[in-house]
Formats: sequence, structure tokens, C-alpha cells
Amino acid sequence: MENKHGMKSNTIKMVLRNKINDWLDTLPEDMQHTVAEDVIVTGGAIASMLLGEKINDYDIYFRTKDTTHAIAKYYCTRFTDESKPANGVSKSINPTVRLEVKKNIKGEDEERVTIWIQSAGVVGENQEEYKYFESQSESSTDSYISSLEIDDQSDASIEKIEDLIEEFKPNKKVKYRPVYLSQNAITLSDKIQLVTRFFGNPEQIHRNFDYIHATGYYDYGKDELTVPAEAMAALLSRTLIYRGSLYPIASIFRIRKFLERGFRITAGEILKICWQISELDLNDKEVLQEQLLGVDQSYMWQLISALKSVEGKVDSTYVAKLIDGIF
Repeated sequence: MENKHGMKSNTIKMVLRNKINDWLDTLPEDMQHTVAEDVIVTGGAIASMLLGEKINDYDIYFRTKDTTHAIAKYYCTRFTDESKPANGVSKSINPTVRLEVKKNIKGEDEERVTIWIQSAGVVGENQEEYKYFESQSESSTDSYISSLEIDDQSDASIEKIEDLIEEFKPNKKVKYRPVYLSQNAITLSDKIQLVTRFFGNPEQIHRNFDYIHATGYYDYGKDELTVPAEAMAALLSRTLIYRGSLYPIASIFRIRKFLERGFRITAGEILKICWQISELDLNDKEVLQEQLLGVDQSYMWQLISALKSVEGKVDSTYVAKLIDGIF
């Protein structure tokens, strides 16, 4: 079995610093300094580097609502301006940014920066001509979902630093362009995802994380890497430790991914998730829609759209029929 060696902290900082520098250089000059001060990288990338695994993407969060809002508006405008008939995207798709206050499952009022895309809820650079789900057959919808491909040009391996440096070499297409928009995040080419759903300091952001191993973070403004001891312990033992989530249903789905990567989870941790789900009123379609958006917006949008057409609450029998018809 091949040995994989994780990166040292100084190496992780170097890789993240170079990646963020490279991305910031593509922003308008009048945005760069303000954005730089607010950048926090956290989530799977740091965990992958510590374990010596391939990086899927770099999740970037921001300290303030103002920066999150400015970034969302900038990339929504860019996406609209750069979407041309030549790449199959209709000019009628005009994602907009909204500032909202909603109650989360803890009953707290939560400020949100939301990207609104008419009807479909998601849009990708390479998707087919835009069509509304509710007017299409199941086969058409499957084709639409499969067309939402993210342009992943780099196949970098973190086993060699030289491979990562390849990410910063010029390529034919525009680097860090918006290729996929959803209600909660903006995916750029070159492995960057800008999360707009949450903002704040690292402690505030991590209140929304489900598994503790992903709570290491890099503060770009301070050039500091922090990995809590409990996160490192979970990584070294490859154990999923559930710490609560605003999206416990999504946490159930995410277990599959981590099991495939060699993690384990105890029955007790699964029971924690089930217990939190039991406290949700999933017969309330607003609660159910909120939970499904945390799973996979492009995959669940048909179900969400169907639920929106129902007045009042739904029950398990009705939802089961919808699921059977869609999936």
C-alpha cells in the first residue's frame, strides 16, 4: 500500500497563500485589499493536505457581510457578462444577489447573502440551453443535471509540491472565472469555491460545520494556520465526530463520501445526527426545502420545486411519491 505523507504547516500555509494571491490578482484593484483582509480558508482542503490526499477544491469564506455581498455581486455580474450564446448559456439567465434574514433550525435570525436564479436555482458555464424543471420530462431534467459540469483543468496531487505549482501556470481559458452558481456558493474554475451562505470569524463559521475534522482554517490576512487539537485527532484516527449542524440531513448524505475515503463513524455519532433530524418538522415544507438545499441544490431542485406548489404542510406519503417519481 502506497504511503501518503501529509504536509507540514509551513507548507500548507505556502500553498494556500500562493493560491489566494493568485486568485486575488484577478479581482479589480479596488476590491483586492478589502477582500484580502476578510479571507478565511477552511474545510476539506486543509484536511486533505494534512492527510496527504488530493485537494478537490479550496473553500473560501469571508469575515463580513459586506465583503461577501460585494464578491457575490461581482461574480454574478461577471457570469452574466461572460455568458454568450457560443457556450450554450442563455442571456436570459441573470443571477441576482439578495440580502435576507431567515430563521435557522435553532430559531435564530440569520443574515444571509443569497444568489437567486430564476426557477432552476443553479446555473453552470457549460450547461445546455436553459430550461425550467417543472416544464420538462424526467429525461430532459437528467440531461440538464449532467450538463452542469465544473471545468476542473488541474489534476494536482499534493504528494509533490511541484505538482501544485502547476496550478499557477497560465492556461488558455480565463483563470478563476465563475463556472457554477447556486443559492449558497459560487464555484470558480481552478478549484476555488466562494461560500456566501455563511460569513463571520472562524468560530462563527464553524458553528455551521457538521464534522470536526474539517475545522482547521487559514487566516489569509494574518497568514496564520490553525488546526484545533480535536480536529487533528479526528483526522489521525479518520473518525467522523459530529458536532451538530444546521443541515443534519446533509450530514447523513455526506457520510457516504467520507466512508469512501477511509473514514469511520460510530453508531453513537449517527444517533446524534438522527436525534437532531427528529427535532425537525419535516412536514413543514419550508423546513424541508431548507434542509434539501443543504444536500445538493442541483440534484434536489425538482423536489423543491414540486414542494413549492403545495399549499400548507406535506406528509411522508406525499413526499415518498414525489421522490419515487423524480429519482
